[in-house]
Amino acid sequence: MLSAARAGEDHPRLYVSDADKPAIQAKIRDHAWAAGAYRNLLATIDPYVTRHQSDPQWIVSRLAMYWKPGERYTQCYIKDENWDRGTGDAPVPTVRLPGMRTWNDYQNVPLEDRIPYSENGDMKALSRKNPDQPPVIVPYRKSGHLVRSNNVEILSLAEKAAFAYWVSGEEKYAKFAADIFNAWLVGTYYMKPVLDPGKSSKGPGGTKPGGILGYYDYEQIHDDLALHAAPVYDFLFDYLQAHPAPALQATGRSLPEVAGIVFKRFVDIGRVRGGHNGNWNVNGWNMMMLPMLVLEKSEAYADGHGRDYYLPFFTTNSTKYHDALPKIVAAYDKDTGLWPESPGYAFGTINTLLQFDHPISRQGVDIIRENPALQKAALAVFPWMDARGNLVVFGDMRGGPANFSTFENLLAYYTRTKDEANARAAAAAIRQGVEAGIYDRSKVDWTGICVNVGDVSGSGATPAARTAYSAFHRHVVLRNGNDPKTSLMATLYGGRKGAHLSENGLAMQLYGMGWALGPDASAYESYWSDDRAYHQSAVGSNTILPGYTRGPITVHTIDPPPARGGFTNTTETSPWCSFADIGADQKRRLVAIVRTSATTGYYVDIFRSKLPDNDYLYHNVGSALRLADAANRPLAEEPAAFGKKDPALYRFFRNVSRTHADGDFLAQWTIPGKSSPTLFMDMWMRGGAGRSVFQFDAPPTTLVDVTPAGASKAPASTPSIIVRQTGKDGWNAPFVAVFEPHEAGRKSIAKITALPGSRSFVGLVVESRPLDRELQGRKDVILNAVDDAEHATPDGGLFQGTFAVASTNAEGLRELYLGRGKRLRVGRQELASAGSKPVSASISNAGGAWSYSADAPIRWTFPDAKAGTPLPIVCEARGRRTTVTPVVNSREGTATVELPAGDRVTLHLPAD
Repeated sequence: MLSAARAGEDHPRLYVSDADKPAIQAKIRDHAWAAGAYRNLLATIDPYVTRHQSDPQWIVSRLAMYWKPGERYTQCYIKDENWDRGTGDAPVPTVRLPGMRTWNDYQNVPLEDRIPYSENGDMKALSRKNPDQPPVIVPYRKSGHLVRSNNVEILSLAEKAAFAYWVSGEEKYAKFAADIFNAWLVGTYYMKPVLDPGKSSKGPGGTKPGGILGYYDYEQIHDDLALHAAPVYDFLFDYLQAHPAPALQATGRSLPEVAGIVFKRFVDIGRVRGGHNGNWNVNGWNMMMLPMLVLEKSEAYADGHGRDYYLPFFTTNSTKYHDALPKIVAAYDKDTGLWPESPGYAFGTINTLLQFDHPISRQGVDIIRENPALQKAALAVFPWMDARGNLVVFGDMRGGPANFSTFENLLAYYTRTKDEANARAAAAAIRQGVEAGIYDRSKVDWTGICVNVGDVSGSGATPAARTAYSAFHRHVVLRNGNDPKTSLMATLYGGRKGAHLSENGLAMQLYGMGWALGPDASAYESYWSDDRAYHQSAVGSNTILPGYTRGPITVHTIDPPPARGGFTNTTETSPWCSFADIGADQKRRLVAIVRTSATTGYYVDIFRSKLPDNDYLYHNVGSALRLADAANRPLAEEPAAFGKKDPALYRFFRNVSRTHADGDFLAQWTIPGKSSPTLFMDMWMRGGAGRSVFQFDAPPTTLVDVTPAGASKAPASTPSIIVRQTGKDGWNAPFVAVFEPHEAGRKSIAKITALPGSRSFVGLVVESRPLDRELQGRKDVILNAVDDAEHATPDGGLFQGTFAVASTNAEGLRELYLGRGKRLRVGRQELASAGSKPVSASISNAGGAWSYSADAPIRWTFPDAKAGTPLPIVCEARGRRTTVTPVVNSREGTATVELPAGDRVTLHLPAD
């Protein structure tokens, strides 16, 4: 019961007040994106609003309710997580509880085709996997989420209409929204919270604490009807008061009383259900926040429980059932800013918290200022975004664009608090999404029109770290450039169980032209679908099978290294080379990026395994896969079958053929574009005696648009290969591959040659085509070892270290790059550690401009045309100059200089 204090004195209040109306109207008038968003909103609701003027029961009849007199239940019971029965009979239809907890294959047909006044709760639906098939009638008890999604859709139409009424003042929108809201409000008022006598929800239900059950859903984190109803009540408060519904009047209570009772049920039940931490906790608060904030102040209620009573349970006061914000932000990693779950959950969580900022700030609380970890957590999304703004895929997530409302909410906050530097960074992220075509500001909903800043024009770019490493996730990102047309990016994932992560086993993902071309598979329908095991396993990834899937990993090297106590690198060794070298159990994998020009580059994959039998598995999106020998002659294939000892999940592979690959071989994936050039992923792999290659169609890679032209999106398959090595371990005979993504006519690699190696040493020579000046005569010598010995190359070179690239072109030396090594000699050039420990260092020459980086002192030996005369070298870094004098070896015509550790130090040679 409401006390004598006046209720409803300040509606609307959630996102705007009446005083804000002129500014919102001006935003819609003056900014194209806001005008477009408002037009989209009206286009969605106007057909229904127009129909409502002549047929006011049409939209209400589509609500999923207990319509039948005598069966207008006031109490529902569930059994084994499904609807069991109902009792009682209300004077009006009551809102229907979903028929079952689990997902299924079905989605609702359009509103126009739904069953009006469905007394038995049956729903007409389409298959998700085969949407072209005719609709079917799904029984209530088997309807999955159809009931809830139906009611959410209709309440969402009411939301939009209520906002349109507030903006325009046109009563037709108010009448439409009010009729839906009143049917829902009174139909919910008469329904008691569902009971679960068998405690299948881990609690008894009703109003008692414990378990995951919501008021109107089997999981409190999906109990979202009040979340959509609260804004309708907020915008329409005065209209609803002036036009009371007969069913509401029949309750004998006022509008604020009935609304308060209903909204507080969602809040009170939510506060003692769900999960007290993790994404369950945050998503649970999301269900409660708007119903909580739309309430009056505590003085308006006899029990003293208004919005100012409830809000501190989120902002400060944790309980045994739900952590408050200080405990929530404590879960974020202090070094990386990451949430300890897969990317979808990690950034869904921070986005939800940031969405709370605006409505809570209207209550006088600044949750971002009081919890600065929120900003770090939000900015942590950048290293996990590709050049097109899509999130990397690992764990049980779909991928797709990062939620740009994260940046919109940050920008709104920074603008409100006059933080210009951070505002520029947030605006740059929004512009990147718009320019990449993955974010359209005009597609935002009404809350975006209220919250988002009008203008995001300006200069600046989003952060694009070269490397990012999260120890908790066992996940590395390597990147070179952030332009969708030219960027190179790879990831290496150790895999772990739990936290919505998956046991993928040193899985690699490769990108090209800003697209994920070799991603993890993530096209399963739901947690309950039979193909989930494939998509969440190492078999759905790019790795070696069988073997490592879980357990600690050893980070041998990441270069450039993430800053100590940080997520990303703050220095870089080489502008052109980067790599990660990770060990896990019986495996060790090195993945490197080598950029050869502003527009070209490739990946190196060296994968060792101590298992006696190994399957090197690689999936790449596309429409076709071609296998050829080193001379580019097609390899003969024949139908084949996998053996009985192979992983059971190989059963998902179709159209299997087999060929032999004792020698080096080539594979090329074709990815046709619609309005853009055809893309290719080329793979060269070093041969090995007794190896064979299986070619086959793997299941779809994705359900969302994260691949070019929808390549390998369900239901299309994913062309894949397995390189099988039997009876010979993959440690002494590792898998060595080079991958090059390119557009048609822009292939840069001309030839790859394997150098004589040993059990612990691998060498390659990669030669480029002269596509531009930088690639004229380009040759890269690539070296890798897993011991501390010196290894000789055929041309008289020496190498001691983990990884090295020596690059030359027609103009001479391009770069000597030594990744965690002691020595790299090519011709008369040598880069070496000045001490006894390994160093990561680069000496480079760009058109006669020399520079170096090193994380420890180094020695550089180079040809000296003036042998016998020591000539000083000037080192310049950050405006400071120092002079070092080389020691000349006149006999060899070389000079050796010792250089201190430094980052991108410019060298002024005597010839300069």
